[in-house]
Amino acid sequence: MKCINKLFLLILSVIPVFFFAGCKGKEIPFAYERNSDLSTLNISNSSSLYLESDTFAKNLCIDDGNYKNIELTGSYAAGVFDITDNSVIYGKNMYEEMTPASITKLLTALVALKHCDMNQVLTFTKECEVNEHGAQKLGLEAGDSMTMEQALNILLLFSANDVANMIAENYEGGKVEFIRVMNEEAGKLGATHTHFVNPHGLTEESHASCVYDLYLILNELSKNEKFLKIVSQNGYTTSYNKADGSIKTVEFSSTNMFINGTREVPEGYTVIGGKTGTTEAAGKCLIIYYKDSNDKPYIACILKSDDYDTLYGDMSTLISSSK
Repeated sequence: MKCINKLFLLILSVIPVFFFAGCKGKEIPFAYERNSDLSTLNISNSSSLYLESDTFAKNLCIDDGNYKNIELTGSYAAGVFDITDNSVIYGKNMYEEMTPASITKLLTALVALKHCDMNQVLTFTKECEVNEHGAQKLGLEAGDSMTMEQALNILLLFSANDVANMIAENYEGGKVEFIRVMNEEAGKLGATHTHFVNPHGLTEESHASCVYDLYLILNELSKNEKFLKIVSQNGYTTSYNKADGSIKTVEFSSTNMFINGTREVPEGYTVIGGKTGTTEAAGKCLIIYYKDSNDKPYIACILKSDDYDTLYGDMSTLISSSK
Protein backbone atom coordinates (compact mmCIF):
# COMPACT_ATOMS: atom_id res chain seq x y z
CA MET A 1 0.00 0.00 0.00
CA LYS A 2 2.85 2.34 0.85
CA CYS A 3 4.42 1.83 -2.59
CA ILE A 4 1.04 2.35 -4.29
CA ASN A 5 0.57 5.65 -2.44
CA LYS A 6 4.03 6.82 -3.49
CA LEU A 7 3.36 5.85 -7.09
CA PHE A 8 -0.03 7.63 -7.05
CA LEU A 9 1.58 10.83 -5.76
CA LEU A 10 4.34 10.57 -8.36
CA ILE A 11 1.78 10.17 -11.17
CA LEU A 12 -0.09 13.26 -9.94
CA SER A 13 3.17 15.24 -9.96
CA VAL A 14 4.07 14.13 -13.50
CA ILE A 15 0.62 14.80 -15.11
CA PRO A 16 1.12 18.59 -15.33
CA VAL A 17 4.47 18.10 -17.05
CA PHE A 18 2.94 15.98 -19.79
CA PHE A 19 -0.07 18.30 -20.11
CA PHE A 20 2.00 21.40 -20.78
CA ALA A 21 4.52 19.53 -22.91
CA GLY A 22 1.83 18.32 -25.32
CA CYS A 23 2.13 14.69 -24.09
CA LYS A 24 5.46 14.18 -25.87
CA GLY A 25 7.34 12.67 -22.91
CA LYS A 26 9.82 15.48 -22.24
CA GLU A 27 12.81 15.06 -19.92
CA ILE A 28 12.31 16.50 -16.45
CA PRO A 29 14.93 17.16 -13.76
CA PHE A 30 15.82 14.39 -11.34
CA ALA A 31 18.45 15.23 -8.75
CA TYR A 32 20.96 12.88 -7.24
CA GLU A 33 22.46 15.90 -5.51
CA ARG A 34 21.44 19.32 -4.37
CA ASN A 35 21.25 21.08 -7.77
CA SER A 36 18.29 19.47 -9.50
CA ASP A 37 19.06 20.90 -12.93
CA LEU A 38 22.28 18.90 -13.18
CA SER A 39 20.78 15.44 -13.56
CA THR A 40 17.95 14.13 -15.70
CA LEU A 41 16.24 10.84 -16.39
CA ASN A 42 14.13 10.42 -19.52
CA ILE A 43 10.59 9.43 -18.58
CA SER A 44 8.93 6.71 -20.59
CA ASN A 45 6.26 6.31 -17.96
CA SER A 46 5.76 7.38 -14.35
CA SER A 47 6.16 3.94 -12.80
CA SER A 48 9.55 3.29 -14.45
CA LEU A 49 10.79 6.66 -13.15
CA TYR A 50 9.84 5.75 -9.61
CA LEU A 51 11.39 2.30 -9.79
CA GLU A 52 14.68 3.42 -11.40
CA SER A 53 15.25 6.43 -9.20
CA ASP A 54 14.37 4.48 -6.06
CA THR A 55 16.85 1.75 -7.02
CA PHE A 56 19.95 3.81 -7.71
CA ALA A 57 19.40 6.28 -4.87
CA LYS A 58 19.78 3.62 -2.17
CA ASN A 59 23.03 3.41 -0.19
CA LEU A 60 24.79 6.11 -2.20
CA CYS A 61 26.62 9.23 -1.06
CA ILE A 62 24.25 12.17 -0.80
CA ASP A 63 25.63 15.57 -1.69
CA ASP A 64 24.24 18.11 0.80
CA GLY A 65 26.84 20.73 -0.07
CA ASN A 66 28.35 20.65 3.42
CA TYR A 67 31.96 20.18 2.32
CA LYS A 68 35.18 20.29 4.27
CA ASN A 69 37.35 23.31 3.51
CA ILE A 70 40.10 21.85 1.33
CA GLU A 71 42.58 23.72 -0.88
CA LEU A 72 43.77 21.87 -4.00
CA THR A 73 46.84 23.19 -5.80
CA GLY A 74 45.99 22.48 -9.43
CA SER A 75 43.21 19.94 -9.96
CA TYR A 76 40.07 21.06 -11.79
CA ALA A 77 37.49 18.57 -10.52
CA ALA A 78 37.49 16.35 -7.43
CA GLY A 79 35.40 14.51 -4.88
CA VAL A 80 35.78 12.50 -1.67
CA PHE A 81 33.07 10.00 -0.74
CA ASP A 82 32.44 8.33 2.63
CA ILE A 83 30.96 4.98 1.61
CA THR A 84 29.95 3.98 5.14
CA ASP A 85 28.12 7.18 6.04
CA ASN A 86 26.85 7.74 2.47
CA SER A 87 28.12 11.31 2.48
CA VAL A 88 30.20 13.59 0.27
CA ILE A 89 33.15 14.94 2.25
CA TYR A 90 34.33 17.29 -0.49
CA GLY A 91 33.32 18.25 -4.01
CA LYS A 92 34.67 20.50 -6.72
CA ASN A 93 33.07 20.63 -10.20
CA MET A 94 31.78 17.14 -9.44
CA TYR A 95 29.01 17.13 -12.06
CA GLU A 96 30.82 18.77 -14.94
CA GLU A 97 31.04 16.45 -17.92
CA MET A 98 34.67 15.90 -18.89
CA THR A 99 36.80 13.38 -20.72
CA PRO A 100 37.91 10.82 -18.08
CA ALA A 101 40.74 9.26 -20.12
CA SER A 102 41.56 5.69 -19.03
CA ILE A 103 39.31 5.80 -15.98
CA THR A 104 36.83 4.74 -18.69
CA LYS A 105 38.34 1.27 -18.34
CA LEU A 106 36.56 0.83 -14.99
CA LEU A 107 33.28 0.55 -16.85
CA THR A 108 34.90 -1.77 -19.40
CA ALA A 109 35.97 -3.98 -16.49
CA LEU A 110 32.51 -3.82 -14.92
CA VAL A 111 30.86 -5.11 -18.09
CA ALA A 112 33.47 -7.86 -18.49
CA LEU A 113 33.18 -9.01 -14.87
CA LYS A 114 29.41 -8.97 -14.96
CA HIS A 115 28.73 -10.46 -18.39
CA CYS A 116 31.78 -12.47 -19.47
CA ASP A 117 33.49 -15.77 -18.61
CA MET A 118 36.95 -15.18 -17.15
CA ASN A 119 38.21 -18.29 -18.98
CA GLN A 120 37.01 -17.05 -22.38
CA VAL A 121 39.87 -16.90 -24.89
CA LEU A 122 40.13 -13.52 -26.60
CA THR A 123 41.74 -13.18 -30.01
CA PHE A 124 43.30 -9.96 -31.26
CA THR A 125 42.23 -8.76 -34.73
CA LYS A 126 43.02 -5.82 -36.99
CA GLU A 127 39.88 -4.11 -35.66
CA CYS A 128 41.45 -4.02 -32.19
CA GLU A 129 44.46 -1.97 -33.25
CA VAL A 130 45.09 1.46 -31.72
CA ASN A 131 46.95 3.87 -33.98
CA GLU A 132 46.92 7.03 -31.87
CA HIS A 133 50.47 8.29 -31.33
CA GLY A 134 51.63 7.88 -27.74
CA ALA A 135 48.70 5.72 -26.66
CA GLN A 136 49.51 3.04 -24.10
CA LYS A 137 49.56 -0.38 -25.81
CA LEU A 138 50.65 -3.92 -25.10
CA GLY A 139 51.68 -4.29 -28.76
CA LEU A 140 49.39 -7.15 -29.68
CA GLU A 141 49.21 -8.41 -33.27
CA ALA A 142 46.44 -10.11 -35.23
CA GLY A 143 46.06 -13.71 -34.08
CA ASP A 144 47.52 -13.21 -30.60
CA SER A 145 45.32 -14.56 -27.81
CA MET A 146 44.85 -14.64 -24.04
CA THR A 147 42.09 -15.29 -21.51
CA MET A 148 39.65 -12.65 -20.30
CA GLU A 149 41.22 -12.82 -16.85
CA GLN A 150 44.67 -12.03 -18.27
CA ALA A 151 43.18 -9.20 -20.32
CA LEU A 152 41.48 -7.64 -17.28
CA ASN A 153 44.73 -7.64 -15.31
CA ILE A 154 46.52 -5.92 -18.19
CA LEU A 155 43.61 -3.51 -18.72
CA LEU A 156 43.43 -2.33 -15.12
CA LEU A 157 47.12 -2.39 -14.16
CA PHE A 158 48.92 -1.47 -17.39
CA SER A 159 45.99 0.41 -18.99
CA ALA A 160 46.62 -1.03 -22.46
CA ASN A 161 44.24 0.51 -24.98
CA ASP A 162 44.62 -2.30 -27.51
CA VAL A 163 43.59 -4.78 -24.81
CA ALA A 164 40.47 -2.69 -24.09
CA ASN A 165 39.54 -2.95 -27.78
CA MET A 166 40.19 -6.70 -27.76
CA ILE A 167 37.82 -7.20 -24.82
CA ALA A 168 35.11 -5.22 -26.58
CA GLU A 169 35.56 -6.80 -30.02
CA ASN A 170 35.38 -10.34 -28.59
CA TYR A 171 32.06 -9.61 -26.86
CA GLU A 172 28.98 -11.27 -28.36
CA GLY A 173 27.75 -8.65 -30.79
CA GLY A 174 31.16 -7.01 -31.07
CA LYS A 175 32.44 -3.63 -29.98
CA VAL A 176 29.23 -1.75 -30.82
CA GLU A 177 27.18 -4.01 -28.56
CA PHE A 178 29.81 -3.89 -25.82
CA ILE A 179 29.70 -0.09 -25.74
CA ARG A 180 25.91 -0.17 -25.71
CA VAL A 181 26.06 -2.40 -22.63
CA MET A 182 28.64 -0.09 -21.03
CA ASN A 183 26.22 2.82 -21.28
CA GLU A 184 23.33 0.63 -20.14
CA GLU A 185 25.25 -0.37 -17.01
CA ALA A 186 26.13 3.28 -16.34
CA GLY A 187 22.44 4.12 -16.55
CA LYS A 188 21.55 1.42 -14.07
CA LEU A 189 23.97 2.96 -11.60
CA GLY A 190 22.42 6.42 -12.05
CA ALA A 191 25.48 7.75 -13.89
CA THR A 192 23.42 10.21 -15.91
CA HIS A 193 26.38 12.39 -16.95
CA THR A 194 28.21 9.44 -18.51
CA HIS A 195 28.22 8.58 -22.21
CA PHE A 196 31.05 6.48 -23.60
CA VAL A 197 31.80 5.83 -27.28
CA ASN A 198 34.85 3.60 -26.80
CA PRO A 199 36.11 1.07 -24.20
CA HIS A 200 39.51 2.68 -23.54
CA GLY A 201 39.06 6.41 -22.94
CA LEU A 202 41.17 7.91 -25.71
CA THR A 203 39.68 11.28 -26.59
CA GLU A 204 36.62 11.22 -28.83
CA GLU A 205 33.71 13.60 -29.24
CA SER A 206 30.77 12.83 -26.90
CA HIS A 207 32.91 10.56 -24.69
CA ALA A 208 32.39 12.00 -21.21
CA SER A 209 31.73 11.39 -17.54
CA CYS A 210 32.05 13.33 -14.28
CA VAL A 211 33.56 12.86 -10.82
CA TYR A 212 30.29 11.78 -9.20
CA ASP A 213 29.49 9.23 -11.93
CA LEU A 214 32.98 7.73 -11.71
CA TYR A 215 32.45 7.36 -7.96
CA LEU A 216 29.24 5.43 -8.74
CA ILE A 217 31.11 3.07 -11.08
CA LEU A 218 34.03 2.41 -8.71
CA ASN A 219 31.63 2.03 -5.80
CA GLU A 220 29.90 -0.79 -7.68
CA LEU A 221 33.21 -2.43 -8.60
CA SER A 222 34.39 -2.26 -4.98
CA LYS A 223 31.82 -4.97 -4.21
CA ASN A 224 33.63 -7.39 -6.56
CA GLU A 225 36.44 -9.38 -4.93
CA LYS A 226 38.13 -10.25 -8.23
CA PHE A 227 38.33 -6.57 -9.16
CA LEU A 228 39.80 -5.65 -5.77
CA LYS A 229 42.36 -8.44 -6.03
CA ILE A 230 43.48 -7.23 -9.47
CA VAL A 231 43.82 -3.51 -8.69
CA SER A 232 45.62 -4.12 -5.39
CA GLN A 233 48.60 -5.75 -7.16
CA ASN A 234 51.75 -3.67 -7.54
CA GLY A 235 52.61 -5.54 -10.72
CA TYR A 236 51.65 -8.41 -13.00
CA THR A 237 53.47 -11.07 -15.01
CA THR A 238 51.78 -13.32 -17.55
CA SER A 239 52.37 -15.22 -20.78
CA TYR A 240 50.07 -15.15 -23.79
CA ASN A 241 49.93 -16.97 -27.12
CA LYS A 242 51.37 -15.39 -30.25
CA ALA A 243 49.78 -16.02 -33.65
CA ASP A 244 52.82 -18.07 -34.77
CA GLY A 245 52.38 -20.50 -31.85
CA SER A 246 55.11 -19.05 -29.65
CA ILE A 247 54.60 -17.80 -26.10
CA LYS A 248 55.36 -14.22 -25.05
CA THR A 249 55.87 -13.24 -21.42
CA VAL A 250 55.14 -9.69 -20.28
CA GLU A 251 55.83 -8.03 -16.94
CA PHE A 252 54.88 -4.55 -15.76
CA SER A 253 54.11 -2.44 -12.70
CA SER A 254 50.79 -0.85 -11.81
CA THR A 255 50.32 2.64 -13.27
CA ASN A 256 48.95 3.72 -9.86
CA MET A 257 51.89 5.34 -8.07
CA PHE A 258 50.37 4.74 -4.64
CA ILE A 259 50.26 1.02 -5.46
CA ASN A 260 53.63 0.66 -7.18
CA GLY A 261 55.39 2.48 -4.32
CA THR A 262 56.45 5.59 -6.24
CA ARG A 263 54.29 7.84 -4.03
CA GLU A 264 53.68 7.60 -0.29
CA VAL A 265 50.15 7.11 1.01
CA PRO A 266 49.26 9.44 3.92
CA GLU A 267 49.88 7.81 7.30
CA GLY A 268 46.94 5.85 8.65
CA TYR A 269 45.46 5.03 5.24
CA THR A 270 45.74 2.15 2.79
CA VAL A 271 45.06 2.52 -0.93
CA ILE A 272 43.40 -0.67 -2.16
CA GLY A 273 43.38 0.29 -5.83
CA GLY A 274 41.61 2.27 -8.49
CA LYS A 275 42.40 3.59 -11.96
CA THR A 276 44.70 6.14 -13.52
CA GLY A 277 44.10 8.11 -16.70
CA THR A 278 45.97 10.61 -18.80
CA THR A 279 45.53 12.23 -22.20
CA GLU A 280 46.35 15.71 -23.47
CA ALA A 281 42.66 16.68 -23.24
CA ALA A 282 41.99 15.03 -19.86
CA GLY A 283 45.21 15.96 -18.08
CA LYS A 284 46.27 13.69 -15.22
CA CYS A 285 43.38 11.77 -13.62
CA LEU A 286 43.08 9.32 -10.74
CA ILE A 287 40.32 7.58 -8.81
CA ILE A 288 41.08 5.40 -5.78
CA TYR A 289 39.34 3.14 -3.31
CA TYR A 290 41.04 3.35 0.08
CA LYS A 291 40.55 2.61 3.79
CA ASP A 292 41.49 4.28 7.05
CA SER A 293 43.11 2.59 10.07
CA ASN A 294 39.66 1.39 11.21
CA ASP A 295 39.09 -0.35 7.86
CA LYS A 296 36.49 2.26 6.90
CA PRO A 297 36.26 2.62 3.07
CA TYR A 298 36.31 5.78 0.96
CA ILE A 299 36.54 6.76 -2.70
CA ALA A 300 38.40 9.83 -3.96
CA CYS A 301 38.57 11.10 -7.54
CA ILE A 302 40.50 13.83 -9.34
CA LEU A 303 40.03 14.85 -12.97
CA LYS A 304 42.27 17.18 -14.98
CA SER A 305 45.29 17.80 -12.82
CA ASP A 306 48.25 19.72 -14.20
CA ASP A 307 50.97 17.10 -13.67
CA TYR A 308 51.76 14.02 -11.57
CA ASP A 309 53.20 15.99 -8.66
CA THR A 310 50.01 18.03 -8.47
CA LEU A 311 47.79 14.98 -8.97
CA TYR A 312 49.30 12.88 -6.19
CA GLY A 313 49.83 15.85 -3.90
CA ASP A 314 46.17 16.86 -4.21
CA MET A 315 45.06 13.24 -3.84
CA SER A 316 47.08 12.95 -0.62
CA THR A 317 45.29 16.07 0.61
CA LEU A 318 41.93 14.50 -0.21
CA ILE A 319 42.84 11.24 1.54
CA SER A 320 43.95 13.08 4.66
CA SER A 321 40.67 15.00 4.71
CA SER A 322 38.79 11.79 5.46
CA LYS A 323 39.49 12.09 9.21
